[in-house]
Amino acid sequence: MNKFVFTRAAILLSIAPINTAVAVEEESVDDVELSHMVVVANKSPRPIQDVVGSVVSFSANDIANNQAENMDGLLRYKPNIKMESAGNRFQSTAINIRGIGGDRVAVRVDGSPSTEQFNIGHFGNSGKMLPELDLIKQVEILQGPASTLYGSDAIGGVVAFETWDPSDLVSQTKGNDFYKLRLGYEGKNRSQVATGIAAWQGDTVGTLLSITHRQGKGINNDHFVDTAQDKLDWDSDSFFAKVTVALAQDDLLTLTVNHSQTDNDSESKGLLGTGRTFGTTTQLSGSDSNDSDRVSLEYEFSSDLALFEENVLRVYYLNNDTQQDSIQIKSTDLKSNKRFDYEQTLWGLEFNSFAQLGIHNLVTGFEFNQTKSKELRDNTDTNLSTGTVNKVISGESFPVRDFPKSKTLKFGIFVQDEIQLNQQWTLVPALRFDYYHLMPHSDSIYEEDNPTTDIASINETAFSPKFGILRHFDNNVSAYAQYVRGFRAAPFEDANIALNQLHPGRGPFPDLQVEAIPNPGLKSETSDGIEIGFRQGQAGQHMSASLFYTRYKDFILSKDLVNTDTTDPSLTKLSFQSRNLTNAEIYGAELSYEIGLQRWSESLSAWTLSTNLAVTEGNDLDTNQPINTIAPAQAIINLGWHSSDQKWQLNLINTLTKAKTRVDDSKVRGDNEFIKPAGSAIFDLLAHYQVTKNSDIRFGVFNLTNKEYWRWQDVMGLTSDQYDSVIQSLTRPERNISVSFSHKW
Repeated sequence: MNKFVFTRAAILLSIAPINTAVAVEEESVDDVELSHMVVVANKSPRPIQDVVGSVVSFSANDIANNQAENMDGLLRYKPNIKMESAGNRFQSTAINIRGIGGDRVAVRVDGSPSTEQFNIGHFGNSGKMLPELDLIKQVEILQGPASTLYGSDAIGGVVAFETWDPSDLVSQTKGNDFYKLRLGYEGKNRSQVATGIAAWQGDTVGTLLSITHRQGKGINNDHFVDTAQDKLDWDSDSFFAKVTVALAQDDLLTLTVNHSQTDNDSESKGLLGTGRTFGTTTQLSGSDSNDSDRVSLEYEFSSDLALFEENVLRVYYLNNDTQQDSIQIKSTDLKSNKRFDYEQTLWGLEFNSFAQLGIHNLVTGFEFNQTKSKELRDNTDTNLSTGTVNKVISGESFPVRDFPKSKTLKFGIFVQDEIQLNQQWTLVPALRFDYYHLMPHSDSIYEEDNPTTDIASINETAFSPKFGILRHFDNNVSAYAQYVRGFRAAPFEDANIALNQLHPGRGPFPDLQVEAIPNPGLKSETSDGIEIGFRQGQAGQHMSASLFYTRYKDFILSKDLVNTDTTDPSLTKLSFQSRNLTNAEIYGAELSYEIGLQRWSESLSAWTLSTNLAVTEGNDLDTNQPINTIAPAQAIINLGWHSSDQKWQLNLINTLTKAKTRVDDSKVRGDNEFIKPAGSAIFDLLAHYQVTKNSDIRFGVFNLTNKEYWRWQDVMGLTSDQYDSVIQSLTRPERNISVSFSHKW
């Protein structure tokens, strides 16, 4: 299957130029590509042709044309950038770029960072804070290490969201106000959305208000599942407000407040009766809630000082509170009420300055933030026959903490200089210094469950240099090369996580002892990355390509299985510990190309053809085994058409995914191996009709051929001894439709 799929991809790649855009833009290819500005690579706007490094961007129009209702939908047509999944209950949790995900990818919303991801066992998972897409003006993704400008969290890349300003929206109307209503339905999870946005702009003060409500269910894969199906009902609400005040001609004060809440109710039927943990389980349900708040105050101002011409000072506060309740009923008349609480609070300030000194374009800045994290697990067993209540379960006396309350301090200072030697050559040296301090605090709850565990505080410093070269050629061709050093300090949960459980044997299963061991000697990760690439844009076509290689030292494997002890036939002992790999590598190639088919024939002036292609590999150089977080190679081919009056736009999109074959099975017990999804070819049809100047309808049919397939990021970590009910529940959606209507005035 995979050979056939990629033979077709290779043929199409050889006969047709290809590109990143998935949906037809309302502007021409020339207008979009040659004048396109991005911010994330330099923290200030640059034409894409002047950027050193690989950047992917989405405008609000791209988001709408892709018919994306969440980040998973937005990234579905971008190889090498994927959402990581935690199953049907917890769903998408983090963003993966070139095989690196989790908290190694920095997320910034209007310059402010996001809270971190954390998970433990089957019953607790808190994902990253991501914004509501209806609020987004632009999304930019910087691929590869970016620690020089963004610090410890950006060893894998950066995802930067820019929300609307009141003036952006009001400029679309003839008056001083703007209103928009959008209603939508997405068939892949039977969800509905309603969004209202209002904005007002006066001479000095602008205001924006937005409310979004969503509700839906689990994956719509009924046609592919012939066992008991998982159930999920969820709803979310987001409130967003932004006020801008012009204090002087070039000075702007912006206050942003965002509150969001998500509630999920789930029934996990696919797990019932499977394995040791759920072998006697007859009912497994969950009730989850997440509340998040983000407040930021930003001051943009200019000065007469040579090194501080244009400046941005930002203060921010974030709070993310997750509560997840689970009820597990067993055939032994035992009912378990489990609770997982996780809260993280983050506040900080950032200052960036921009100056032009002759041939030097300087960006300097510093950032300081403090994060407080705490977690609590509780469990109560009730015998339904006798009413007996028990709080000591599997060797743990509840409630427990899996890591001590932790506070982290981060400070970074950096400078970057774009040296324009002449019209052809630009040099980009940069350097950052980071300080990281982890301060755990042990309380009575943690000590009762871990009386002999020594907790570790960490002090780390690091320098992260970068050097880039940009060369402009004739015919709008530019090429770049760069070296970037990445840095990531050991996270609190990897250094100090502690767990000790004893599960009684059942049937063929012996007693099982599971322990998670802290690692006070855990080292910070570093990386050395090299990337070369080029971009070419001219009338009717645009091309970009990149080759990258990154070597990681002391790469942290979180909660890795470090020992399996079966010397006692009646007891299996599993020991997990976060540890450093001495050396690892990730390398690959990316290609995009778009062409207006008018270059082939005037009769094809309404047609465009574009493709994205990405191939990435990764290896643990200590064991010569592949890194399992790498997604299989993928090509996206998009054929677009628009009517002469621009009222109709149609796109037929083919997603070709190679079979996953390179997997490290060395940690799988027995003769089992990890599930490896076959290759697939999926077709989607997207349509856009401009009803009036201010109203439009978008319609999509996804998985046109109704093909049953799995994504690697959904089944990664599942083994061949998993029961069919578990594997089937993770099938991608069957054929489904999406429709939305929006009107602005």
